[in-house]
Amino acid sequence: MTPKTINAIFIENARQFPDDVIVRYKQEKGGDFVDLTWAGLAEAALSFAAGLSRLGLVAGDRLAILAFNRIEWIVADLGTLLAGGVDVPIYHTNTAEQCRYVLGDAGVRFVVVEDEVQLEKVLAFAHALPDLERIIVMEGAVPENDPRVMTFGAVVDLGKGAEAALFQTIEEKALGASPESLATIVYTSGTTGPPKGCMVSHGNAGFVLDSIDRMHKIESRGNLSLLVLPLSHFYPRVSGYYFNLFKNIPLAIGESIDTLGADIQAVRPTYFCCVPRILEKVYARIAGTARSGGWLSRAIFNFAMKAGKARVACLRIGWQVPLLLQLELGIADALVFTKIRKRLGGRLSFAVSAGAPLSAEVGEFIHSIGIRVIEFYGLSETLGGTMTTLDACRYGTVGKAMPGFEVSLAEDGEILLRGNNFMGYWNHPEKTAEAIVDGWCRTGDIGAWENGYLKITDRKKDLIITSGGKNISPQNLENLVINRIPLVSNAMVYGDSKKYLTVLLTLDPAEVEAFAKKKELAWDSYEALTQSPEIRAAVLKDMDQINAGLAQYETMKKFFILPREFSLEEDEVTPTLKLKRKAVQKKYRDRMEALYESDF
Repeated sequence: MTPKTINAIFIENARQFPDDVIVRYKQEKGGDFVDLTWAGLAEAALSFAAGLSRLGLVAGDRLAILAFNRIEWIVADLGTLLAGGVDVPIYHTNTAEQCRYVLGDAGVRFVVVEDEVQLEKVLAFAHALPDLERIIVMEGAVPENDPRVMTFGAVVDLGKGAEAALFQTIEEKALGASPESLATIVYTSGTTGPPKGCMVSHGNAGFVLDSIDRMHKIESRGNLSLLVLPLSHFYPRVSGYYFNLFKNIPLAIGESIDTLGADIQAVRPTYFCCVPRILEKVYARIAGTARSGGWLSRAIFNFAMKAGKARVACLRIGWQVPLLLQLELGIADALVFTKIRKRLGGRLSFAVSAGAPLSAEVGEFIHSIGIRVIEFYGLSETLGGTMTTLDACRYGTVGKAMPGFEVSLAEDGEILLRGNNFMGYWNHPEKTAEAIVDGWCRTGDIGAWENGYLKITDRKKDLIITSGGKNISPQNLENLVINRIPLVSNAMVYGDSKKYLTVLLTLDPAEVEAFAKKKELAWDSYEALTQSPEIRAAVLKDMDQINAGLAQYETMKKFFILPREFSLEEDEVTPTLKLKRKAVQKKYRDRMEALYESDF
């Protein structure tokens, strides 16, 4: 079957469901959510497309979007595609230099920026980008003396004033677009080097949407998703936005990851797409609240979790839940799980997790409270690969091959994917040839099969080889530390070519403050608390327990605690909260090396 283009999906559904609400969004930060129908979204997108056409955009021109999620992001995306352009998303957290690199590398003619902050980034180097002609600002003032800069509203108004014939021409050309035509250039997050632009066709997107639909029959009626991850990353763009257009499932645009709690209460979604870090934080908050309660509260919570995990175990092996366990689950649901789900909006039935492996411990915990987790694995280079299903949530794995995809393991354990390869890297045919060999995409991830399900064990380039020749997966150990030590928010294991492993830790501010209050510690700041003897002793105690269950060569002998969490601003994590291992290692190398200056 020939996959549909994004344009065809959008136009056909807008015609079929004009009065259905497809997007809920905030008109201003901190405001209430308002509804937008298919007809309203189509009018805005076509007006923006017409405005771009009148400004001179022609088929194949690149338009960049430098903003966090908002309704204008979606209008700019759809409008660009309808006009025959190619959009280039840029993370709103990128530095000016990172933005300059992407805009220059992609030869962008138009850039849409969110506000004055993002505008300043572009204006700082706009003179060095000969291809850049227009800067379009979503909100805020624009300089009066710069003819290149105009407001988003002005582009829409320019389109609205066009002749009806232009709208008809845009629709006809958009519907006639080939699935093989370039739709977007998605730049990698740069965890392993300079970002590369992945060229993704309309057909690539349509192929994976159909594959997801064949694997998961999610009904449009009664469902609503919450968009929390940046659309600049292609995973939420496919799973949390294009899929909604494809299936006519309304989506609510969350204000930010920081407002997730409030937004989830306001819109009460039935599902959302996330990364493991978000679920890990949910897990830590719930477990932390339970630990801080009295003995009766702790006993009730432990009873409920035991019943929930027993149910997950039955489902994993295909057993029917015994009658006694059903009764225990009813009690657990009434006393514990319903209250937790209410804090998550009350309607959440499942979450989709991708971007990094989710630990089995966290997945089973979330499932225990009545919310299933689907794991999705793929790359921007393949737009898909494997998934678990609602009926087979095999936590600790990323499932089986999606319809239309093939999965294989190379001799060294590297995961290979085939079925929906991208068009190649923009301006880098030699890198494309390295990534795609005989039709197989080399993912750079190391995996293994577990009862027919794929398990990701590490990144190929992240494996630590000790001086004793032992190959160690740092991610497995990092997940243990994050999930087993309540105070820890993130971890990076260190020790390549060393006699033993060490670990760099960051601490959770809420957990640190709760610990200080419980221990009645005097403190002036979070930073000071992280370096206190009491905090260090608590972390050491938990670390010793973890090490006791590890092989000798896997044990983490020493650790260093940072006085703050890893951050986007410091270029230590990606916008989807994955650790930028090379950047962190380079920044803190001296501190980690100092841990080896005095052996035991």
